[in-house]
Amino acid sequence: MTTKEESTIPLVKQGIYAILDTTLKSQEVMWFDEMSGDYGDAGRTVYLAIKDRAAGNDPKKPLKPMDLTGKDVRLQGHDAQGMFKRISLSTKIDNAQAGLVQMTLPRQLYQSVGAYENAEFEVYETSGNTVISTVPVGFEVYNNHAHMVVNDSQVYSDEFEALKKQLETTVDNTLVDVNKKIADLLANIQRLTNSRDNLDVLINQWTKLVNDKAVALLNGKNTFTEFTEFLKPVSGFITGTTINNFGSSTPQQDLNDITVLRTQPVATTTRAYYYNNNLQNNPINVDYLLLETHRMTNNSAYQTIRNIGMTEGFELRRIIDDISTVPKFGNWQTISHWTPWKTMVPYLDKQFAVGNVEPMYRIDGHLVHIKGDLTPVKTLANLDAVTTYTMFDKLPFDFVTAQAQIQVGSGLTTFALFTAGKQMGMQKYSSGGKLVPINAGGYIGMSGVFSLES
Repeated sequence: MTTKEESTIPLVKQGIYAILDTTLKSQEVMWFDEMSGDYGDAGRTVYLAIKDRAAGNDPKKPLKPMDLTGKDVRLQGHDAQGMFKRISLSTKIDNAQAGLVQMTLPRQLYQSVGAYENAEFEVYETSGNTVISTVPVGFEVYNNHAHMVVNDSQVYSDEFEALKKQLETTVDNTLVDVNKKIADLLANIQRLTNSRDNLDVLINQWTKLVNDKAVALLNGKNTFTEFTEFLKPVSGFITGTTINNFGSSTPQQDLNDITVLRTQPVATTTRAYYYNNNLQNNPINVDYLLLETHRMTNNSAYQTIRNIGMTEGFELRRIIDDISTVPKFGNWQTISHWTPWKTMVPYLDKQFAVGNVEPMYRIDGHLVHIKGDLTPVKTLANLDAVTTYTMFDKLPFDFVTAQAQIQVGSGLTTFALFTAGKQMGMQKYSSGGKLVPINAGGYIGMSGVFSLES
């Protein structure tokens, strides 16, 4: 079905006559507003100027009037309901040499609201009925709401109707002659409707497939019992096995609920979003989380849980074994953890005070970045190389034990910065290779990156 927006050739007029270009290709369609009319219209007249080109059909040469001597023009096509229509007997040749024609359109053309599925003007020889040229056109029947629109469109041919009248009123023609003319006409109609019949067969086949639920439905639930392969990227919302959301209005969930794991098929992945659900056995002290569960075998699963905030985030993992018997939940291990810069002042030992730059830390995965400086509250004697002066204690993270980095103090002094568990301290404060006192008010700088326990 061709709509006005889909038509490819504009309508050009020569006075009251619409120019009908017989050199158009079969896939090109000229939209014919003059033929469009309301449901139930009758007696509409259209005027045509039939054009072709000189010998050779050179597209660079201008169109010229087609000589219609010994020729005639008819209209045929399928309306919006697919009913065949053919108008032949209402054509009047105004000027054969100039190719000027007028055609009066009967009510039967306007029996179905909507655009015609297809339509064409045929130029044919009156002797032998040989088709010279066809021009695809488009037009539409409008619902003017003045008539009750019903599905009453019928196959119509004015030639066929004329033959019926001839059979009823003419006694001179033999029945055999009339039947032959009718048979020839019906054969011509059948040729034009074969494509429609083939389409009807396909539609019936697909309708049966839909009714048997053998094809996917756009507005229905589909269950695929075999593997489905997509050779191009899939656009849309892909759920994998399941995607669940648990909020404040849903029942409280438990990360150690073994029944949830047991119902998940092997070799599948599920995702669950938690927000304000007061989640039980939550390893992260927030309640905006994404949990991914990979059911690897009948007895084992791998889980990752993430919280990604504006300034801080966590990612942890664990293994669960013996799912089908007595489950064993592994400990959550940190994959990554990141934070903004945070102060270390709450963990500062009383022997030290903040210097010119506030001491701060920032966690990035398994590393912690340290910056800032301190000053001793009182002079520390520093009598041996093994005494450690605690600078920070009860930090909110755990260092990998026995890390040491050389740092700079006042003047040319250096010292070793040590880590152990949740503590950070200093020792071996020296200058020129000799231990020196750590003077009150002196500068003790800190900077470096240290490893954290998982």
